[in-house]
Amino acid sequence: MILQWICVMVLTVVSLLAFFLWVRDRYFRLDLAKRALEQQVEDLSRKLEYSNGLKQKITMMIAHDLQSPLHFLNVLSDHVSRFAANNQLPEVKAGTEEIKKATGNIHAFVKEVNLWARSQHENFQPAQHSFSFNELAGELQQFFEDMVQLNKNTLVVECPDDVFVYTNRDILKAILRNLIDNANKHTRGGEVRLIFSQNENGPMLTVSDNGSGMLSGDLQKIRRRLSNPVVNAPVEPNSRLGYQLIADFAHTLGFTMAIKSTKGAGTSVSIGGLVCHSPFTTKLDLAEVISICQPD
Repeated sequence: MILQWICVMVLTVVSLLAFFLWVRDRYFRLDLAKRALEQQVEDLSRKLEYSNGLKQKITMMIAHDLQSPLHFLNVLSDHVSRFAANNQLPEVKAGTEEIKKATGNIHAFVKEVNLWARSQHENFQPAQHSFSFNELAGELQQFFEDMVQLNKNTLVVECPDDVFVYTNRDILKAILRNLIDNANKHTRGGEVRLIFSQNENGPMLTVSDNGSGMLSGDLQKIRRRLSNPVVNAPVEPNSRLGYQLIADFAHTLGFTMAIKSTKGAGTSVSIGGLVCHSPFTTKLDLAEVISICQPD
């Protein structure tokens, strides 16, 4: 009888232990599934936030940067139509040339926005190669020739003839184009300068002007944007949207940026972190320079 009770007790304890272990295992499995589900929700939320931030920036940039040139094209088209109706052929020819330039600028902007959108994806790896900086500067001078003249400005480039830069050419060109465009827009009868220099921290590119400058509040907004180049960073109200694109491009290439501005005295934007070399540098030497100078 006692042996029977002992067997019952042992079976009861074993059953309770087995039930406890089953419940414990079930609990841990459910907890793991809960954590996995929470991680999936977090990932989806992050992707949704990323997508919404990207769409917001693209929408605001397109609305901001296409409004003026499209309005200009609309007005210009009306003028050309009127000149054609009056058989004023020289005016028609001049107008069509202006339309051609304006559409070229819009095409360049659309390509830039497309490049920027692709660069915002997490796995984007920009192709990099070596190229003459003076050739790039010459293209920018040609691109802005009419625009700076329209504001009675002068675009000055200061750079040695033998400077070659190792980076993504299209993205660097987009950064400089936007900086020069900003400088030209806020300068009248002045000077816009693109300067290559060397200091104790290495090569430096600077775009400066002697235009209207910025208020302290606007300057702080831009500095915050340059220091926080992430896709889901909110677009600050009334901020200069060109710097949204500039900051993201600079971050993609690992550049550092600094901005100075005084109301009524102009603005200066400096770009650091470049890898530059002489055209006579061998491929082996260039690989060594890149490994030393490129950010981790």
